Amino acid sequence: MAQTHIRRERDQGARARRLLARACACCLGLGLFLAAGIARAQFGELPLRARATLGGAGMVSDDQRSWLGYQSLGLVAEMQLGYGWTPWLDLRLGVSGGGFPAEDGTGGLLAPALGAAIGWPNASIRPWFGLDIAAGFTGSLLRPMWRASMGADFRVSNAFTLGPVVGYTQLFQHSGPGASTDARFVWFGFALGLSAVAKQPVSVHERWVTRRRRVDRVTDIPAEPAPAPPAEPPRDALNPQLMTLLDDAMPAQSTQRHEWLAPILFQVDSAELEPQGVAMLHEVARELSRRPELPMLEIEGYADSRGSLPYNLELSERRARAVLEWLVAHGVARERLRVRARGASDFVEPGSTEAEHEQNRRVVFRVVDTAEQP
Repeated sequence: MAQTHIRRERDQGARARRLLARACACCLGLGLFLAAGIARAQFGELPLRARATLGGAGMVSDDQRSWLGYQSLGLVAEMQLGYGWTPWLDLRLGVSGGGFPAEDGTGGLLAPALGAAIGWPNASIRPWFGLDIAAGFTGSLLRPMWRASMGADFRVSNAFTLGPVVGYTQLFQHSGPGASTDARFVWFGFALGLSAVAKQPVSVHERWVTRRRRVDRVTDIPAEPAPAPPAEPPRDALNPQLMTLLDDAMPAQSTQRHEWLAPILFQVDSAELEPQGVAMLHEVARELSRRPELPMLEIEGYADSRGSLPYNLELSERRARAVLEWLVAHGVARERLRVRARGASDFVEPGSTEAEHEQNRRVVFRVVDTAEQP
């Protein structure tokens, strides 16, 4: 009976080859669809991530190696789409296919899957671990399947990642006379990832032009008469590089102040201070030292419209905190400062281009009225 069962499974080689061809076509079609959609920025407001994997696989279950003859290295391919539920958790769905050669034909596998992956958010490298459940189609059989995988995504450009991935898959067989044991195999390959939110380079000139035409959205605060400033060293005596950064960061002078001085801008998904922001903070610290009549300055952090509301609120607070700690480290009294996280709100530029998103990733300064102070 066992030999009859084995012959019947081997006779399904032609079906398996057709199944493998369909799996590859599905993976390719899904990959092209995702790439086209992301390239058209249809998903620009959602934290989506696509990943395509190609690698080799080897059977480790005895029945498949001895009875069915799957002793040679097989081929596996996979296409997945993940949604960033949180910065470290992705919910994902996808489809995988594989083939294992034997003397009497090729055993094929097609498996649509649903699962989740946890990863460490980082700008340059993102290690992750995933767990999926799937329906495995092999020949004319349908079997439950689960899969565990782990890898690391190395960022190679603004949009693409590349990295190794290794995994274990188990396909459950029905118990019965003549039935083989569960099919278990390990696999190793490389994954190419495509990020839905890609940072586009913006020139210094574009930043300056956009910054000059930005519209203030905070309630006007009349400028207070300031005491005569102390004598300052001539510009020629200052660091030329610092003065260049200050010239780029300072807005055009006006007779009335809105948001105090110029905003501090940040990169995508980052709370690290940029060189222009540091130059502006030198000016803020110097202005505070010259104006002791200003009892408190509120540091308001913002984020652009991409990402979930809780994450944007937390990111905007980290940006404001980074500015506060820099000012305290450079001589400003902590009791004169307070932070406020505004998240993705009060957009300076309501559009969806990268130049408009850049203006919304900001920290601004607001003088706190006496009535507002705690």
